[in-house]
Amino acid sequence: MRPAGVTLIALCHFISALFLLGMATLFFVGGSILAAMFGGSSFGSAFGFMAGALGCILFIGFAIIAAAVGYGTWNLREWGRILSIVLAVISLLFSFPGLLMMGLHLHLFIGTYRLFRIAVAILIIWYLMQPHIRAVFQQRTSAASSATS
Repeated sequence: MRPAGVTLIALCHFISALFLLGMATLFFVGGSILAAMFGGSSFGSAFGFMAGALGCILFIGFAIIAAAVGYGTWNLREWGRILSIVLAVISLLFSFPGLLMMGLHLHLFIGTYRLFRIAVAILIIWYLMQPHIRAVFQQRTSAASSATS
């Protein structure tokens, strides 16, 4: 039986993957619009298309990673738990500098959002490191390895 917290974390990864696919679509459309706007020059047109394509590829790559982590977490794979922790740590590393910048510019909404992201990342790390949650993932791994033996 999958714990509710693990289900919630996996669903967050799946939702993130969908959001990232939406961003990829926006980059592709935006690059096409830029290419059309700079249609008079071949450099401008190529720049617009390449910027959109590069952003699209980047966001699709991130979406694949998020979907893979969601799949691993949903199916109680140990690698899914570890990658969820790694993504939470990466989120922390990217949130702290932005939080420091909040003090310089007094962006209250963005700062509150970053504090929320930090709290969620810490909560995910803490939750996935709990002994009973680790045991659920390791139980699944040991059951799968004993079935193949």
